[in-house]
Amino acid sequence: MPDIAFWNKCNSKCIMCTNMASFINQDSAQYDLKHQIKKFENYLFRGGTYLKNAEDNSFLNLTGGEPTLHPDFFKLIAYFRRRVPLTKIVLLTNARKFSNIVFTKKFMSVAKPPFEIACALHGSNAAKHESITKTKGSFREALKGIENILKFSRSQRLEIRIVLIKQNIKDFDNILRLFLRKFPDTSKYKVIVVHYEIEGMSLTNHKRIALNLKESSKTINKSFKLISKFADFRLYHFPLCLLGAELRERAWITLPKEDRIYIKECRQCAQKKKCLGLMRTYAEHFGGDEIRAL
Repeated sequence: MPDIAFWNKCNSKCIMCTNMASFINQDSAQYDLKHQIKKFENYLFRGGTYLKNAEDNSFLNLTGGEPTLHPDFFKLIAYFRRRVPLTKIVLLTNARKFSNIVFTKKFMSVAKPPFEIACALHGSNAAKHESITKTKGSFREALKGIENILKFSRSQRLEIRIVLIKQNIKDFDNILRLFLRKFPDTSKYKVIVVHYEIEGMSLTNHKRIALNLKESSKTINKSFKLISKFADFRLYHFPLCLLGAELRERAWITLPKEDRIYIKECRQCAQKKKCLGLMRTYAEHFGGDEIRAL
């Protein structure tokens, strides 16, 4: 199933957002209820239509902008659930709307499993989180949203993402400690740590947020004891050679082949088939001097 741009507006202004300003500034009429349904029906009967992951039938990805801002949000959630009743649907959200209990309860009644909510927290406190979202109050709302999702879930699954950039890499351990303190039952959610992708606003802001894999991997390796406290902890976009042996099993390949590259050193690596290599855009900006064959 494809990635579907559910809505193009957002109530946060994250400095590493992978969307371009041109996407946000589009006329939102093309994402209204009528157009979304027509487009998905065309996909179901004719194929094509969507650009990303259209050939992957394992799940349906609802992205943004911020999907929860859509004026017909619940109608569309109910529609997608009805049309693909057995397919896992993943909603990518900043979780801020879920700070409202009424909204959360209604969502859980409409979003029948298999359904997954993927949200993100970018810092261990308001100052650090909001230095990235550029939106006052977003930390409190996101934290409350996560709390409500866990409290009112009806078998919907939750994943919390940490997108690592220059602004939060030194806060990494504190973010993990916050999760353990606020949400101690780690069997109820999974944690995804993502080395940022260089596209959209993250490309525009790249000089400000630039973080190399050597530094982010070093921080993660030092945090193994904290990481081991989580029931399900995954690493996205990390080459295996930069991770300690005990963390390599937590590294996932989530990018399509066209977005990845294997440099010369990778060709001699015994773990190549299990490794994503490098993100193509990362190699373009940082090169591959960090990479070594295992």
